[in-house]
Amino acid sequence: MAAEPMTELEAAIETVVTTFFAFAGREGRKGSLSINEFKELATEQLPHLLKDVGSLDEKMKSLDVNQDSELKFNEYWRLIGELAKEIRKEKALEIRKK
Repeated sequence: MAAEPMTELEAAIETVVTTFFAFAGREGRKGSLSINEFKELATEQLPHLLKDVGSLDEKMKSLDVNQDSELKFNEYWRLIGELAKEIRKEKALEIRKK
């Protein structure tokens, strides 16, 4: 029996996870993003959403809860949550204007 195709939301979640692992461990420990890996991911995959963030070094520091100079998945997930909240705000404004 063939697996059913994923829904759009399921595919989006899988993309968030696979993107993290595609960048994590290129240098340093597998399963976490070094500062260079984070910068690569941000500039290659999130150029529009992070264009106004300012310093990526400062953004990494704010996400790095345990201050180990790496982002584990749960720390990366905080970034995804922050970006989703910003998109939600923009969508809510668009809806109000209609």
